[in-house]
Amino acid sequence: MRLENKVAIVTGGGRGIGRGIARLFAKEGAKVVVAARTEKQLNRVVGEIENDGGIAASIITDVSKTEDIERMVSFTIEKYGRLNILVNNAGIGFGHPVDDNHVENAYDNLMATNLRSIWMSTHYAVPEMKKIGGGSIINIASVHAWNTTSHNSAYAASKGGIIAGTRGLAVELASYMIRVNAISPGAIYVGELEDTIAEKHGEERRKEFIERFGDIFHERRKFYQPLPVAGLPIDIAYCALYLASDESRFVTGTNITVDGGMTAILSHGKDPGPEIREKEKEMREWLDNLGKK
Repeated sequence: MRLENKVAIVTGGGRGIGRGIARLFAKEGAKVVVAARTEKQLNRVVGEIENDGGIAASIITDVSKTEDIERMVSFTIEKYGRLNILVNNAGIGFGHPVDDNHVENAYDNLMATNLRSIWMSTHYAVPEMKKIGGGSIINIASVHAWNTTSHNSAYAASKGGIIAGTRGLAVELASYMIRVNAISPGAIYVGELEDTIAEKHGEERRKEFIERFGDIFHERRKFYQPLPVAGLPIDIAYCALYLASDESRFVTGTNITVDGGMTAILSHGKDPGPEIREKEKEMREWLDNLGKK
C-alpha cells in the first residue's frame, strides 16, 4: 500500500496508460479521481477499481478547456478533501505535414490538450498541495520529444515542451515540497483497436479479431526496441507509482524514459520478417471487409 491515505487525479484515465496508472494507484491504496472525456470509459475504469476493492470517482473532463480543469480539481477536493498526486496523462496525436493548409485549428487543439493543460492543471493543483505541505506532479511526455517520425513535428514539439516545462516547474515548486517529474513512454500497446471493434461491431467480432490477429501487436512491438518484449501500460504505471510515492522524495525535475531501449539505438528497429508482414496484410484486409459490412 505505497499510496495509502493519498488522493490522486489521473487525466486521460479512461483508457490506455491512464487507465493502467489509475488502477495501479488504487491497488496501492490511493483514492483516485479518473478524468477523461468519455463517460463510458470512465465508468469502466471506476468499476474495475471498485471490483478490485479500491476507491475511485470519475469526472468528465476535456483538459483543453480551462473551466473543465478547474472543475476537476474542485471536484477532487469536495470528494476527498485533499490532493497529493496529479498525473497529467491526457494527450492527443497529430500526424499532419507542416505544409498542410488546413491544420491551424488542429495544431491549437494539440497544444491546448498536450501542453497548456499540464500548466493549467498544475496551476489549480498547486494551491491544494501547498495546504498539505507538498505533493507529486507527474507529466506523461514521449520518446517523440527526443527522436520522432515524419509528420509528427507538432506532436514532438508538444512533448518536448512537457519535459522543459517539467524542469522549470520543479525548480519553482521545490520550496513547497512539490515534486515535478516526467515519464517518456516508448511504444506501448494499449489494446484500443480491440475495444473499437467491440464498440462498433460487437463482442463476437472482437473475439474473432483477437483469435486471428491478437498477437500481432505484441510481435510487432518486439521489433521496435532492443528489448524483445512489447511495452504495456503497466510498465508506465509502475514508474508513475515510484514517482508518486514517498520512495522518490529526493527526485524532482527529471524525465524517466520507459521505452525498452528504443532511444538508445541508431536505427529505427529491426525488420520483423515476411511472416509478420503477411499477417499484417491479412489483418488489414479483414478490417477493410469488416468496415464494408
